[in-house]
Amino acid sequence: MYRLLIVDDMPIITDGLAKLFRKELGEELDIVTAYSGIEALDLLERERIDIVLSDILMPGLDGIELLKEIHDRWSACKVILLTSHSDFNYVQSALSLGGLEYILKTESDDKIVLAVRKAIQALDKDADATRLIRKAEEHMRLALPTLQKEYLSALIQGKKVGQELLAEHFANLRLSLRAEQSVLLLVGRIDDWNEIMKAPDKSLIVYAVQNIVEELLAEFVLSISLVYESSKIIWLIQSRETEKSDREAAFRGVNGMLEHIQGKCAELLKQSVSFVLAREETPWNEASDRFHELTVLLARGLGGRKGALLTEPGATEGKAGGGLSEGADGRGSAAAKQGIRQLTGKIPLLLSFLESGNEEEFARTYEELAPVFADESFPGMRKIELYHALCYVFLTFVNKYGLENELSAQADWNKLVRYDDGVSWHQWYAFFGQLASLIFAANREDQEQSTHDVVRKVHEFIETNLSADLSLIQLADHVHLNPSYLSRLYKQMTGTGLSEYMSDFRDRKAKELLTAGHLKVHEIAAKLGYNSSHAFIRFFKKQNGMTPQEYKELQGI
Repeated sequence: MYRLLIVDDMPIITDGLAKLFRKELGEELDIVTAYSGIEALDLLERERIDIVLSDILMPGLDGIELLKEIHDRWSACKVILLTSHSDFNYVQSALSLGGLEYILKTESDDKIVLAVRKAIQALDKDADATRLIRKAEEHMRLALPTLQKEYLSALIQGKKVGQELLAEHFANLRLSLRAEQSVLLLVGRIDDWNEIMKAPDKSLIVYAVQNIVEELLAEFVLSISLVYESSKIIWLIQSRETEKSDREAAFRGVNGMLEHIQGKCAELLKQSVSFVLAREETPWNEASDRFHELTVLLARGLGGRKGALLTEPGATEGKAGGGLSEGADGRGSAAAKQGIRQLTGKIPLLLSFLESGNEEEFARTYEELAPVFADESFPGMRKIELYHALCYVFLTFVNKYGLENELSAQADWNKLVRYDDGVSWHQWYAFFGQLASLIFAANREDQEQSTHDVVRKVHEFIETNLSADLSLIQLADHVHLNPSYLSRLYKQMTGTGLSEYMSDFRDRKAKELLTAGHLKVHEIAAKLGYNSSHAFIRFFKKQNGMTPQEYKELQGI
């Protein structure tokens, strides 16, 4: 129930309006009265008031001044001002200050009641909007953890974001980590599962390990964890302080806590857990490379043993975990090594860009792999690994969407199932790039053809059902589209609205039938979907500035 405050310095008017509203809207409104602007202001300070119906000219504090006070303090309150003809010069001020409406005192009771009903409707609309906003905010709050982890996962997989945009994204996602500060990476692995353990139980164990780590580290660092490959977890860690010495202390703190964490996992979960910790923080745009290096350390050599506890070696040290060789002579450009390190993350990105039709992002991400193909000194086995990974991307996409026959005349599918060492790496790079361009072009052509098919089917339906009472809903149902979307799509494709097309087509058909001369006006009206001759005549005259009969006479019929 809303509360209505009636304000007028003449009690006969105030009390009369109160009586009127108790009779007309007593079930919807709680009605209170005030006999001056000062008294009204005092009530507004003490009670919630939703609607104010106030005289403009009052001693002490007039309606305009009262409106200013309400506008400054209770923006949701709806104000209706009562005025006489001599007060009319106040009206513009009232409206500019947020007055909902003004009413002449000489108006009927019905007009005054209607104004208050409009205020109630406005309040209902505001309440609905507020509820929707709160509901959206609640959904956003619940979805934030998932959105945060999806975004951070994309960064770890190799998604590149500029520093300014990264800071904006972090702020929008309300991430506790800082975009301007480097991040320390910790990678963990649950070493073995009980053979009879079910998937939900495994998820609980992973969740428990995440909680143990984050609880024990929470005292001196911020962290967010991400799960990958079901049994592996990565923690993105930042010191709570920004000074370099404090951040180095945070690294030492995390490193010193790992053995304790292993012990807790064994004690509480009966699980062996292995860890590898980065030696130093990494800028966000290099986190993907560092993540790949850590996963290699955790998979080879000592890292492959249960209960491993490793720290990433320095640049001049050997790989403590027995990392993969970069070739007999250790050669290979830094750019090429970076490209292959990012392979794990970029392959899923390339597939997702193909599926979303994002040609620009696909090209940018694919170009980042160019050094792997171009560097002749880079290990051949690594290049073959990349070849097979790209074959997987394209074969998956082609098979999923049934493009094998559609593109068979333009694409050599044999190159995706049989590696040919007679083809240079430069040619392989060009082949995969051209194949992607071919797929994107086919997708654009398919979209364009589908759109033209929709327009054609709509025209055919209109032409064959002209005598029916055609509606946008019927047309949309015929082409299996949402009515609003069909309307927008048709306008984009033709530059003409659907209703305009139907009117023009009816007009052309009408002239054709009138010129033929063997049908009467009411028969033509029926063929064009009009219920009466009068409706058809009005339409024709609006379109052509003359009646059907005048048109026939003009044509000499």
